[in-house]
Amino acid sequence: MTSLRLAPGGTGSLVEQLKQEIERRVRNGVLRPGDRLPSARGLAGELGIHRGTVAAAYSELAEDGILASHVGRGTFVTEEAARILPAASPEGGTFRWRDHFAGFEPPPRVAEIETALARSGEPGMISFVRNIPDEALFPAEAFRKSLNEVLREQGGALLSYAAPEGHDVFLEFVREYLARERGVGMAEDQLLIVNGSQQAMDLIARTFLRPGDTVLVEEPSYSGALDLFRGHGARFVSVPVDAEGILVEEMEPVLARERPKLIYLMPTFQNPTGGCLSPARRHEVVRLSARYEVPVVEDDFDGELWFDEPPPPPLKSIPGSEGVLYIGTPSKMLFPGLRIGWIAAEAPVVRRLSRVRRVADLSGSPLLQAALARFASTGALLRHMKMVRRAYGERLEKLLEALARDMPPGITWTTPRGGLSLLVSLPEGLDSGDLLRDAAEEGVLFTPGQMFFVNDGARHLRLSFGSVPTEKVGEGAKRLARAVRRALGRGPRRTRSRGGLSLPTV
Repeated sequence: MTSLRLAPGGTGSLVEQLKQEIERRVRNGVLRPGDRLPSARGLAGELGIHRGTVAAAYSELAEDGILASHVGRGTFVTEEAARILPAASPEGGTFRWRDHFAGFEPPPRVAEIETALARSGEPGMISFVRNIPDEALFPAEAFRKSLNEVLREQGGALLSYAAPEGHDVFLEFVREYLARERGVGMAEDQLLIVNGSQQAMDLIARTFLRPGDTVLVEEPSYSGALDLFRGHGARFVSVPVDAEGILVEEMEPVLARERPKLIYLMPTFQNPTGGCLSPARRHEVVRLSARYEVPVVEDDFDGELWFDEPPPPPLKSIPGSEGVLYIGTPSKMLFPGLRIGWIAAEAPVVRRLSRVRRVADLSGSPLLQAALARFASTGALLRHMKMVRRAYGERLEKLLEALARDMPPGITWTTPRGGLSLLVSLPEGLDSGDLLRDAAEEGVLFTPGQMFFVNDGARHLRLSFGSVPTEKVGEGAKRLARAVRRALGRGPRRTRSRGGLSLPTV
């Protein structure tokens, strides 16, 4: 929709022209059922027309059954739209592909996120959008040396398929690493090597979820997991977080009432808050999982990125944690293009996941797995871990100092002890999706909070500092503060949610 334009000199009112353009895009398949349209304010700004014009067009299309609006979520193309507006049939006919799609349903694109990602590469722009490590810190030369060594020594064996469970040398490295560094002792048949933590979650969803099943999540939670579970047809129940992580005292009533199929948690340096679940609550989560026989998916995607002191051991290290499926990856510590991760779980679970994985993509890359094992055996991994902890810790410190110095009163933020992101909370009446426009004009970008919340989120935004150079972190916070002051100066506006959570600092 960002490229939508009204033809100069078009016939009819602007409302009618906009309706016709949206209807045309539905007929042509550019807009499909479930697609999310920009906010009325956002689209009006792009087109240079009054917001009320867009709102009127949306309202009339909703009356016609083409669009539907949901409080806190936005405006979407309805499932009935394709029937009401049959596809255009150009000369020679067309193949109606959308009528053939089934199964996994990707979530609709969020216009604000698409805009932020597209503008991240603009000269002079400081982007806190992507929660990724800094390319300048990648150990490319050291890893290249390890890659060349194993390829020279083992040759063609590393260029063929591996066992679905993973390369034997890498499996042994992961077993030793988890036992030594994370306190998670696993047998050989309790580990599965996968292509990153996102594939791990997809395999778990394929194995455990049916459409309509319930997943208990933190509020807020990782947007990639929410999108994936939604795509598999899951519904959510959420429990809020505070300075010590998920409120475990609120979990038990939800477990008793909802009987969810899975619990998805990020106990260590949670995305987006950066929060860390306290030891006492970790033990309580394990107890509740066992009592209600609900598996816990523990996503430990950046547990090694601590800055001052190591975090508490994972849930999977606690006695009685048979119900925990532990996901790990070196991607945030090293580089995301590595696409390696693991699932540590009980043997029956690993066997089932391995069968599902064999159907999905046969195996991972034995070359990359062997190279990473060699990289670690030389001591390069440990040296790199120490270096990036210092680098990212310095960036977080500078970001927190700048927020404290420049942000106007009424703005709060979490204070992580590790990870690559934190969550900023705005006063009532400010919408982070709208604020993004002001921020972009100031030369800074962030991720609006609606991506991470099941129910609310418009008052929140995520700042991911991993890929922002240290010398630019403070300037980025200063630019964001100017955008916030500008928005506050216009006075409160109605947000697109029910107001959001009031999150304390972590």
